[in-house]
Order: sequence, then structure tokens, then C-alpha cells
Amino acid sequence: MLPENEMIFFGLRGCTTIHDDSMEFKEEHTIEIINYDHIHPNCIIGQYHKEKGIALFPGSTVPHFNYVSKSIPKNGRGTNMLLTGYYSDYRKGWHKAGKPTGHEAFRQDNKLPVRRTMDDADYDNDDRVEYTRPYDNIHAAWCMSASDQNFASAGCQVIVGYPKCKRRVDPNLDLLPETGPWKYFRQNAYDIDQKSFNYLLLNGKDALKVATQGNTKLSPRLRYGSQGKLVKEVQKILKNKNFYEGRIDGDFGSRSLRAVLEFQEVNFGLDGDDGIVGPITASAMGLEWPERY
Repeated sequence: MLPENEMIFFGLRGCTTIHDDSMEFKEEHTIEIINYDHIHPNCIIGQYHKEKGIALFPGSTVPHFNYVSKSIPKNGRGTNMLLTGYYSDYRKGWHKAGKPTGHEAFRQDNKLPVRRTMDDADYDNDDRVEYTRPYDNIHAAWCMSASDQNFASAGCQVIVGYPKCKRRVDPNLDLLPETGPWKYFRQNAYDIDQKSFNYLLLNGKDALKVATQGNTKLSPRLRYGSQGKLVKEVQKILKNKNFYEGRIDGDFGSRSLRAVLEFQEVNFGLDGDDGIVGPITASAMGLEWPERY
């Protein structure tokens, strides 16, 4: 369930706004599904508030190619790609505190599920998943627009624009102000009393399915952060099959994720583990899957 009276953040991976300058809160926006390439910031990071609506900002939810390529010789260390899911507790704070590029942002200090690659410069289902503390904050991307070929992310969620920081000064050595979409994203959240924000990350195609269905309910997809009775059913089956040793609590956390990944690897191969339970995975489990939920 989404918080009733709080702002939440969300990311749409492989998705772009039709109008980059349309950053106001609205009831509806027009977006386009595109392929992300680890070069351009081809994603959307947005804000939702029940009373205000939805605001969209160009950014990236995947690391840049430069960071990915440097991490390959290090067995993927230093760079990661966050799995889609629902993540809690991005707090107001500083990204790279104490450094010239340090700026007000949204810090994440929990353990999160991430993929790391050590064979090529992208992230596939056969790349390993780690449950670790990657410090994937939400911060400025250090680029001008969604058409730029560079942005500053080794795994963090970033919004197009530049921050106010010691690295950026004018001829009088005064700090330059924030610019671009990042300016408005940060201000929207910092101007309210709320200190902590939940973050929902999906692929752009997932959002398209929801948008085109209108009021029609969809066949469910369970992923990291999901909760409820259907998660309990999945946990029970995985426990009976010796993949899951945790509690039957309806919380799709780290143990449930690892169990799903292992089950998918056994049944579909190394490139078949996306960590998401839908009709195909449910069928392999012998679980009757609802067409609508």
C-alpha cells in the first residue's frame, strides 16, 4: 500500500518524457518507452503525492558505461544496477559529504538487491545478484539533458541537472545555484517536512501496461518489496520445495528474493532468473495464478 499523505519517488527504467521541460505536478503525463543504453539518461524519475499529482524528471536508473567498463576487471565491484522493486527510507542528506562534489540529496543506507556484471558492459539475468549495502543514493546527474552522453552514476538513481556544491563556483568563488530538473526535484522534496521517502522502481514497459489498462486490473507481478497474501502463497510453496527457509510473513524481502532467484535458475536456467513472480514462474511452482488482482 502506498502512503496516504506522503510524497513517494518512483523510477521508470527505459522511459522518457515527451517534453523535458514539463516538470509540474499533473494528473497525467505523456511518456515514451525507449531502450536504455548506459550512455544516455534514458529513464524517468518521478514524484507522486496524492493531493498534488505526478511530476516527472529525466534521469537514469542504470549506471553509466564508463563506470560499468571499469568495474569488469574488478569482478563487477564498484558498479551495480538496482533490481526493480519497492525500496524504503531514502532520507534527506548529503551525497559525497565532505567532498567538493558533495550536495544535498537523498541517501540510501539499507541493504539492497543489485546486479553486478563481470563479462560485458550490460546487465543480464545471468549476472549475479548481491544483497548488499551499495549506497545507491538519489542525486544530481551532472549533465544538461536527456540527450547527453554522460551522466554521473555507478549505480545511484540520478536526475538530469547540476547541484549546488563547492566544485561549481563563479568567478567570485560564490557557489553556483542548482540547475535543470534536479533543482526542482530536490526543491519539491526539501520544501516539505517529510524526511524519508519510499522509492518504487519499475521498467517502463511495466508502466505502459498499467497505463493502457485503465481501470482494468492486471495479472499480478511480485518482486522485491511486494507484500500480501499472494506473497505468502509463494513463500509456502518455495518452503515446501526447500528453496525458502524464512518466515511465512507475506513480505517479499531478501530471503524471498534469493529463493525465487534460485528456483528460477533451477527451472529456467541462469538467464531465466529475473526475481519476479508472474504467471510463468507461478506455473512452474504449481501455483494457480490470478488473471486479475
